[in-house]
Amino acid sequence: MQSDKIDQWDRTDLVGRVEQALDVVGRAVAVSADHAPQMDLDGGEAAARDGNSTRSSARPLVLTKTVSETAMLLRCAHFLVDADDRIARAVESVVEQLLPHARDVRVLAALGREPASAFESATAHIHLAALGYRDDSVDRLLTEIAQGEDVRPERLPNHDLENAWLRQIWSGSDVSALAELVARTCLARSLDALGSAAPDLYAFTHTVLYATDMGRRPFTTPRPMREIEADAEAALAAALDADNFDLAAELLWIWPMLKLPWSPAATFSFSILATMQDTHGFLPGPEYSSPHHLSAPKDQQDEYVLRTSYHATLAMGILCSAALRSNLVPQTTVPRTNSGCRGDSIVRLVQTKSTQPRWQRAFAQLESAQRWSLAEFVLSVALRRARATNDLELLRHCLSAALHRDLIDGPAARQATALLRRSTILGQISAPAT
Repeated sequence: MQSDKIDQWDRTDLVGRVEQALDVVGRAVAVSADHAPQMDLDGGEAAARDGNSTRSSARPLVLTKTVSETAMLLRCAHFLVDADDRIARAVESVVEQLLPHARDVRVLAALGREPASAFESATAHIHLAALGYRDDSVDRLLTEIAQGEDVRPERLPNHDLENAWLRQIWSGSDVSALAELVARTCLARSLDALGSAAPDLYAFTHTVLYATDMGRRPFTTPRPMREIEADAEAALAAALDADNFDLAAELLWIWPMLKLPWSPAATFSFSILATMQDTHGFLPGPEYSSPHHLSAPKDQQDEYVLRTSYHATLAMGILCSAALRSNLVPQTTVPRTNSGCRGDSIVRLVQTKSTQPRWQRAFAQLESAQRWSLAEFVLSVALRRARATNDLELLRHCLSAALHRDLIDGPAARQATALLRRSTILGQISAPAT
């Protein structure tokens, strides 16, 4: 490894991204509140019946979800208020917006009516109370629920962990019970580097967020940290190859929340997200379309941005807050690697796609030594594409290139090797007898 001096992103830049996220979520709460009465009356179907194609082209903002997620950003970023007046003013403004919605009578009715999901419904209240904005009447109701009969239904492990995390924040109870729950989640086993869908990868990011309390505390990992990081890098390859910057932002918060030094792939990914955010003034979500945005009537353009990109920008705010809290600010430049051989054969494996995702254009601008430091990232993309198209020939080419460059130990390469073995056995089974 060449010993370059690598500069970090300016901390003020990251603070500015947190401030932008607070501005965007504040606007999103306002828009979702405006639509909330209509949404509540018809179960959200009014947006689908809306004759205006601009508004119906993106999913509506749901007030309860927007408020809960905004409260999480507030708690994640609140440590910055003493050091930055702009953040302090932005936090105060958003808190004032949230308080009525977090303890709205409909929220309280849901707590009493559905105790099994009461703590999830009280997410905003719990995070605001943790920041000092308490409400004893809501806490009395939660105490009654917590002391009552446990009637929770069967849950996925990450949902169990979320519930326990919220209960721990609310009650201040011991966190040791979380370790047993973490051991049942996706963090305890290898990620499907070749075939995992977006919901699988979101569950991965959420598990890290709950287990570390958004980077506030360490936790005992159920397997070696290097394996979890390797899975995160493979997941990043999947997210960026799909131009899903929302998912990529969530995956990137794994590094500061787990106190991991930024890897070349994570550094490269953060620079792409930062460039996209700087270009648009927000981080585009997976549903965002620039032509659709620009063709919308002026009075609907902001709502379109919020519907499609509010969550991605919020995730970027949580990512930057976590990086600042952990004092693990991303690097500005992908490190160079003197490997003794070039990675051109790896790069050629991903040059067959008709439309290039954003990462590929950014990758082409890097120096050769920087590109080689991302060889495993590129290999993960190529192997995932080969599996998606059932292209066994490409799979073999990828594995051959990986073997010659000592890249065979990553999760994508290991799982591709296993896939090739299974395919060989299947071919032998289905071959006609001679």
